Amino acid sequence: MFDCHYDLLTYIYMNRRNLRPVITHCRKIFFNNITGGIFNLFYMSEKEMYDELGIQANEIDIIQNLKMVNFLIKRYKIIPYNIKYIIGIEGLDYLKNISDIDILYNLGLRSTGIVWNNKNKFGAGARVKSTEGLTYLGEELLEKLVKKKIAIDLSHANEKTFYDIIYKCKKLKQKRLNPIVFASHSNSKRYCNVPRNLTDKQLLEIKKLDGIIGVVSVKDFCSRYNNINYEMAYINHINYLKKLFGNVDNIALSTDDMSYYKFEPETYQNMNIFKQEQVKDKIENLLILNNYSTQEIRQILTENVQNKLIKKLY
Repeated sequence: MFDCHYDLLTYIYMNRRNLRPVITHCRKIFFNNITGGIFNLFYMSEKEMYDELGIQANEIDIIQNLKMVNFLIKRYKIIPYNIKYIIGIEGLDYLKNISDIDILYNLGLRSTGIVWNNKNKFGAGARVKSTEGLTYLGEELLEKLVKKKIAIDLSHANEKTFYDIIYKCKKLKQKRLNPIVFASHSNSKRYCNVPRNLTDKQLLEIKKLDGIIGVVSVKDFCSRYNNINYEMAYINHINYLKKLFGNVDNIALSTDDMSYYKFEPETYQNMNIFKQEQVKDKIENLLILNNYSTQEIRQILTENVQNKLIKKLY
């Protein structure tokens, strides 16, 4: 299974002085389970970076952070050689100069969310009370990302920022550029009306640009109700996307697993429907029970990401 959104690089960075738990964790999840993924460093607002991670904003340097994580992965063989992964950055609040994208690209960056939940100098996130969208600087950044063939993740954008990015990407396509857009960890707003999920119109806009939707197995994004069968709530989102799109060609999977976090452990260890080391088998069984064909299951687990994301990035 290819996991479209997993903040593994943040986990490595958080434990950079003691990597033993990271290595143990990775051995569990990569054994016949996660065969690839978009592994992210993520950056929140200044307050949340301090409150939740104990990191001051002036300590953050995304170029140096990525260099360190790359070094640790290679030095300690944290990610096995057979795992195909994409390096992502979630939230570009701390990008100092747009030209720094060139450096990050050379360090392996191939996917990024311009905004996280908050508002930054480039646009507005899904959980901030703002009707503002992509800023002028955000438009400049977006064009830079498209020209560098870095995928733009729409999962955290508010509606105005989302549609501004879509509109700008369509304009860039007219200039014979090839924007790559996707939603790494979002579900259907019709089935679960929370800010981070997407409306039918948004989902179809991503499909029109041949992007993928990483249906995410976080309980709060699958259902707003307690005491329900979350596995069925999750498969309902996949079933609905298949019906909306007419096929499974743009459907993928993601976990957004955060069970390793040290803060509020009870919350984060119970936020996902599936244990990370079991997620592939659990979802595959659900697809079988819901009468998906062998080919459709292969597409959802890995092939759609390969054909609609990886081949465009490399």
